[in-house]
Amino acid sequence: MFSVLLRRNLRENSRFFQTAIWCLALVLTALVVSCDQEGAGQSPAAKANPKARKFYWIQPLKGHPVHQLTQIAFKEGCKHAGYEFEMVGTETWDVGGTVALGEQVLARGDVAGLAIWTGNPAYNSFIEKAAKSGIPVVLPHFPAVEGSIPGATGIIGCDPAAYAREAAVELGKAMGAKGTVAVTQGSFNTTENLVSETFKKAMTENYPQVKVLQPAEEGFDPPGAIAKAVAILQGNPDVVAALSTTGGGPVTWANAQKETGRKLLIVGMDYTLVNLDLVKSGEVYAVIGQPLWEESHGAAELLARARRGEKIEWWTRLPAPFITRDKLGPYYALLDKVEAAIEK
Repeated sequence: MFSVLLRRNLRENSRFFQTAIWCLALVLTALVVSCDQEGAGQSPAAKANPKARKFYWIQPLKGHPVHQLTQIAFKEGCKHAGYEFEMVGTETWDVGGTVALGEQVLARGDVAGLAIWTGNPAYNSFIEKAAKSGIPVVLPHFPAVEGSIPGATGIIGCDPAAYAREAAVELGKAMGAKGTVAVTQGSFNTTENLVSETFKKAMTENYPQVKVLQPAEEGFDPPGAIAKAVAILQGNPDVVAALSTTGGGPVTWANAQKETGRKLLIVGMDYTLVNLDLVKSGEVYAVIGQPLWEESHGAAELLARARRGEKIEWWTRLPAPFITRDKLGPYYALLDKVEAAIEK
C-alpha cells in the first residue's frame, strides 16, 4: 500500500512541477515581449524624446513653385505617418541662412526628424550635429555616396546620371543626330553638375556630330534667366536645342526662343503645371519627371520608420521618366491631387 501511495504522490508532484515550469516560461516570455514593445525597437531619438511629434522640412528658396510642390508632398507624408509638419527655410537660395534656421530648430526640443534639401556640403556639419542628438535625417532629391555625409539616415530620389543619359539619347534622336545644344543650370551644385557632365558624355558617345556647349548658370530669377538664355542664342546661331537642369528651365528657354524668333528643341526639369502646359503647346519638347512628390512624401515615411528603429536602406531609388506630349496625362492628374491637398 505504501509503495502505491508513494508512486501516486511522485506522479502528482511531477505533474505539478511540470505545470509550474510551463507557467513560469509563459510569464518570462511575456515579460521579454513587453520590454521589446516598450522601447527596444525605438530609435535613440524616440527614446530620448518620445513626445516629439514634428518633422521639419528644411529648404532654401522656399517660395519657388517646384519647392512648394515638395513641401506639400512632405506635409501630406507627415499627416499620413501621424506627425506634425513645419517648413523652415529662406526666400532666396541662401544656404548659410537656411543652416542657421536649422540650428534654431534643433534648440526647440520638439524635433522628431529632419528632411533637408541639400545638394551642398555646407549642410554636412549641421546634419552630423542633428544626428548626434539622436535625430533621424533624411535627404531627398540629391544623391550622395553612402558614408559621405556623416549622420544622414538615408537619401531618397532618382538617379540624375540615368535620366541625363536618357535625355541625351532622346534629344539627340529628335535633333537628327546633328546640331548644337545649349546647357543651363539653376546653380553649380553636385546634382546639376552631374547631370550636365553625364548628358555631354552620353551625347558624344551616341551622337558624335552633336556639339554640346559648356553649362551656363541660369539662376532662379526668371527675367535674368531669360536674358542669359537670349544671350547664349545670340552668341551661338548654330544652337538648335537646349537642356536646362532646373525646374525653371522650360519657362526660361520657351521665352528665349520667342524673343529671338528661333525654334528650339527644349528639355527641362519637373512636372509643374506651367511646364506641362509648355510641353502640351509644343513650345517645349519634353520635361524630365524628377519624382518631386514621391521623394518628398517618401521622406516623411522614412523618418517615421527611423523613429520606430527600423533599418533604412541608404538610397531609396525612384524613377524619373522623360515626359513628352503623349505622356502628360498622369502628371496633370498628380497636380490635381496637389491642388486638392492645398485646399484642405
